[in-house]
Amino acid sequence: MIPLGTPGGVALRMHAAFVVLAAAAWRLGHGRALWAGLLALLAHEAAHVLAARAMGLRVEALELMPFGGVARMESACTLRPGQEAALALAGPAVSLLLALATAALARGIAARDFFRMNTVLCLVNLLPVLPLDGGRVLRAALAGRLGRARATRALSLAGAALGAGLVALGVWAAANGVVNPMLFLCGVYLAYAALKEKESLAAACVAALHGRAERLRREGALPVRLYAVPPGVPAQCLAARLHAGAYCLFVEVDDSLRAGAPRDEGAVLTEALGEALREARAGSPR
Repeated sequence: MIPLGTPGGVALRMHAAFVVLAAAAWRLGHGRALWAGLLALLAHEAAHVLAARAMGLRVEALELMPFGGVARMESACTLRPGQEAALALAGPAVSLLLALATAALARGIAARDFFRMNTVLCLVNLLPVLPLDGGRVLRAALAGRLGRARATRALSLAGAALGAGLVALGVWAAANGVVNPMLFLCGVYLAYAALKEKESLAAACVAALHGRAERLRREGALPVRLYAVPPGVPAQCLAARLHAGAYCLFVEVDDSLRAGAPRDEGAVLTEALGEALREARAGSPR
């Protein structure tokens, strides 16, 4: 990664492949479209960063990749499903607003490029597969029914299938005399990113354990939230109730309203990790 500075305390980095593709686009006379795409991408990712900060998540870095961007932040697996959906929708919402504003207020070739880039960013990111924003929204909707691990696995495989489909489309187009290397590159990148998303679920629980301990050391003190929950609630559901700005304790209360021993965040996240690993093994081919 090539460091570009730390605007607003967020490390901005660019992948070397992004530089290569940008140089090729400039060489082919697409410099104006390149700048329009870069500005649209920065606005899209900045929306995710601002939304994460509004939810109390610490954003460490913003990385510009060949076909998109990634905001590296404190593990979002502790967000409630509605918060995860809102965080995912922040980027497409800003892209849509910029496209509409450009169409209404601006004229000229540069404005047309900016409109097109924002429209593409909005529509592509709303596709319901991981690692795209639409996939994160759908995962938030399915997590309560399937569990976060199963939802992640299913939507990651859907993303990999979409990537493979783009590669197949590129092969078909080339066989018919239309060579479009971007289809191959986008397909390969999407499939790779989708499979990485599938592998990173258990790691997210481990990162949450370390990240929250680090936050407590950094802040010095955090308010405590106490939740009463019925027996048998999966740890992944409890982990979804964790709050970035507080330390949470969970007390099981039975039908007689008698409370059991409280479960702390460490126990909940460790159990959630175990659930994620068991679900991953259960879904693996024999």
